[in-house]
Amino acid sequence: MGLRNWLLSRTAHESSPYLAEVYADIARWDDIYSGGGEWRYTRRGGMKEGSRRVASLGAARALCAELARLCFTEGTQICGTDTETEKFIRRVLDENRFYERFPEFIQRVFALGGGAVKTYWDNGVKLDFVQADCFVPTAWDSGGITGGAFASRVTSKGKSFILAETQELYNGRLTVENKLYDENGGEYRLNDVISGLSERSVINGISKPLFVYFRACSGGYRSCMPLGASVFAGAEDTLKSIDLVFDSLGREFILGKKRIIVPYYAVRGEYDENGDIRKYFDVNDEVFQAMSVSDSEELKITDNTAELRITEHIDALSALLDLLCMQVGLSEGSLSYKDGSIRTATEVVSHNSRTYRTQAYFRALISEALSQVMENICVLGKMAGQLSDSASESASVMFADGAAEDDASRTERALKLFSAGLISKARAISQVYGITLEEAKAMERNDQNE
Repeated sequence: MGLRNWLLSRTAHESSPYLAEVYADIARWDDIYSGGGEWRYTRRGGMKEGSRRVASLGAARALCAELARLCFTEGTQICGTDTETEKFIRRVLDENRFYERFPEFIQRVFALGGGAVKTYWDNGVKLDFVQADCFVPTAWDSGGITGGAFASRVTSKGKSFILAETQELYNGRLTVENKLYDENGGEYRLNDVISGLSERSVINGISKPLFVYFRACSGGYRSCMPLGASVFAGAEDTLKSIDLVFDSLGREFILGKKRIIVPYYAVRGEYDENGDIRKYFDVNDEVFQAMSVSDSEELKITDNTAELRITEHIDALSALLDLLCMQVGLSEGSLSYKDGSIRTATEVVSHNSRTYRTQAYFRALISEALSQVMENICVLGKMAGQLSDSASESASVMFADGAAEDDASRTERALKLFSAGLISKARAISQVYGITLEEAKAMERNDQNE
C-alpha cells in the first residue's frame, strides 16, 4: 500500500472521499513525470502480438525542470531583516543543504501540484521536504492549510514501519501527535522503536503549524484547493502526442534500415540446433557462380531502402512543444531544442512576455511560502534559545537573474556596448574573457606596449 493510500485510510476526515480522487490525480501526474502515462505501452506488431513500451521524450520532466530553473535560479538568496536573524537563518539553511535540495523539491511541486516543508527540532532546526503524495491535509480554509498528516517509512532492527505525524491547532495551541504502525496497519508503541520522540506534545504560543504547503495552482482544476494541481494537468493529451511522435521518430530508424533485395540463388541455408533451416545472404561470398537465366534483371542486387522522414517528425515535435508551452504559460520556443544559444533569465523574459508573467506569478507564491518557512525557523530558534527574543522573525527572498550564457552571446553583447560607447575597451575585454577589470586593463596596456 502506498503512503498516500495508507494516510487516507488512517486519517478520519469528512473530505476523505474527495481527497481520494485528488490523490488518484497526483499518482497519475507522478507516473507521467517519471516517464509513464496510460499511453506508455502499445500493441506490438507480428504474429506473437503482445505489447511494447513507447519511447518517451520526457517532456513533463523537462517542463518542470525549466519552470524550477526560471523561478529559483542559482544565486537566489534569503536575507533576514536584522544581522542576528540573517546569520541564524543562513546557518540553518547551510546545515540542511537548502540551496541544493530546494530546487529539486520545487521541481516536484510543479509536477505533483504541491509539497510541504516541515520544520522540526532534532539537535538543531531541521527541514523536511515532503512530497504531495506523502501529505494529507486535515484542516484548511481560504488562507491555506492549517492542519495536516505526514507519513514516512522508518526501519528498526531490520523491520519497516510507518511513522504518522499529525499537526493540528486547538485554541491557539499546536498539538503534534506521532503514531507508529507496521505495513499491515498494526500499531506499535513509539518508544519501543524510536526513542526520544513523544507520542503527543502540545506547544503553546504558536498560532500556526510548523509546516508550509507550496501550491502550484492550476486554475479551474478540481484539486486546486487545497492541494493544488500539476502545471501540466491540462496538457496530458499534448504530452501523449509528443511521446507518440518521438516514439515514431525512433521507429523510423528501425523500420528504415537498409534493405537489399537479392536474387534467390544468392541466399544460402544452414540448419540450426533444432533442425530448422535458416536462410541468410553471405555478404563476404566472392565465389563466381555460373547459371543460366533468361532475364538479366534477375541477376541484379537492388537497394530498396525507404527514405527517412526525419524533417516531418522534427517539425511535428517542435509544434507540439510550442503547444505545450502555450498551455502551461510559457512563450513559444521556451522548450525548443533547435536554438543553440543560452540566454540569461533577463534576456528570456525581455523577449518572452508570457514567460515573464508566469515566472513572476510563481516567484510571488514561492517568496510568500519561503517567508513563512523562515518564520517557523526563527520561532523554533527562539524556543530553543538559539535566537534572542528581540530578533526579528521575518526574512525576504532575493531572486537571482541566473546569468548563464554562452561565449558567443557574451562577446556579441560586449562588442555592441563598446561600439556604442557605453563601456570602455577594458570593460569589454573583461566581459569577453571573464576576467577582472584590473586584469583587462593590464592586458590592454601590454597590447599598447607591443
